[in-house]
Amino acid sequence: MRVNPRYAGLEKPGIKGNYKKEAQELLDSGYATDEKYAKSLIEIIEGPTMRRGVARAQKRGCGAALPVVEVFLLDGAKVAIKKAKVQVLQDGKQAEVATDDHGRLVIRITPKSGDIRLKVFDKDQNVWVGLDPIQLAKPATDKTATLIAPTFTAQTSTREHDKKTSAKPPAAPAASKPAATGASAVTKFKDYKVLKGDSLASIASAHRTSYQALAEANGISSPYIIRPDQVLRVPDVKAQLADQEKRHAASAAAAHGAAAGHGTQAKAAVKPSAPAAPAANDHDGGSGGITLASLGQALSKGTAGLHTVFFRNADERPQTDLMHASRAPWMKVAQEEFEKGVKRRTGRGNHDPRILEYFTATPGLERSAASIDETPYCAAFVNWCLGRTGYRGNGSALAASFARWGRPTKDNKPALGAVALIRFPGGGHHVTFVAGISPNGRLIATLGGNQGESHEVSHSRCPKTMVVTYRYPSDYPDYDDDYVLHDVESDHAPMTASSTH
Repeated sequence: MRVNPRYAGLEKPGIKGNYKKEAQELLDSGYATDEKYAKSLIEIIEGPTMRRGVARAQKRGCGAALPVVEVFLLDGAKVAIKKAKVQVLQDGKQAEVATDDHGRLVIRITPKSGDIRLKVFDKDQNVWVGLDPIQLAKPATDKTATLIAPTFTAQTSTREHDKKTSAKPPAAPAASKPAATGASAVTKFKDYKVLKGDSLASIASAHRTSYQALAEANGISSPYIIRPDQVLRVPDVKAQLADQEKRHAASAAAAHGAAAGHGTQAKAAVKPSAPAAPAANDHDGGSGGITLASLGQALSKGTAGLHTVFFRNADERPQTDLMHASRAPWMKVAQEEFEKGVKRRTGRGNHDPRILEYFTATPGLERSAASIDETPYCAAFVNWCLGRTGYRGNGSALAASFARWGRPTKDNKPALGAVALIRFPGGGHHVTFVAGISPNGRLIATLGGNQGESHEVSHSRCPKTMVVTYRYPSDYPDYDDDYVLHDVESDHAPMTASSTH
């Protein structure tokens, strides 16, 4: 009724909330043909059955809108459990529900609710598995919780590793088809002969691509099988980068030619000055990298589960690897928040409810600070995104607190989804996720909260020299793929001390 213009009168002041006028409006709008409809509806509302029901609800603390707990259920490999049967025990009452395709379920709570206890049905073992209880604050408020089941199932096989795979590489994909890495709209390939001990991940790392991109380019599906002497087509990233540099140079030359055509009179009016320091989000002469839409598609790929890889090690023995289908899965969550356009709102008392939800991941923050979107929320955003995918942040709203959280990346190098702690030259800290790197390696592409002039969830850039440390969750098994970064477009959100505070 709220979206049908026929019933727009129900939303008018003086009618909305007044059940007698609402009943009459329903009749006047043609909802019912019985002329006694409004009278009959009012009699039911004012009748003894409804009065008893309302009295019981009020006694239990029910209001017009009760708080909810949004639960995301993941398995032991931190993959969403779809259509899972779940037992919910709350206030001594038990109900059985099911998760959706994202492993999500919603539980409505009352102000007097105690901890919520859940069990999930393990279809493989045919048993109910208990999960950690969800603790509720007093008074009860909306909350997001991610729960991890202790087991997971991976697709595998008992068959012998395939020795009959064709040594010839598959036919080249159409040139216009983007690679899974998203590095370029046109992908160039070269041939590579598999050596003893090679795995799909090691080949991908050596050629600065991902194992999923290799599988896609060669028509291999999970469970993936490769063998020595097999010839694979691998993306020629070096050739693609060379093409990018040529396009950048041509673009710069065209821009220089256009600037030179403004005439000598205009030039004379400009006094020479010392070159200005580049802004933190200036791009180093490139095209801006892969588009944010392409990045979103890349982050969304392969989030369904684990991939099984069969290969032969250096001793010619069969070996099986499990590869998580999603790199740094919290990046998909962060990208989704970016696509929602979350940003600080203007006007007194006007706060973005999504930002206030991020503060549920920083319970130590004072309630007054957590109730307004003017509070810097970069650390809350990082904690919230990590928590959504089953990884533990540090629960602090202070950016600098991430200096010792988790563990450093390998050799403290930038990696996809790594939490980058930034210190500005004039003082102050900011924390964000790594999304990419510029072609010359000087700038880090970031995805984080409280960035830009509108203090939004955005893609920005900062000089690599401003990053103090790169950190991963302690329990995240980073792969070689994570250190393969691409040039990512920015949405021109400035990265400065003032734009992040």
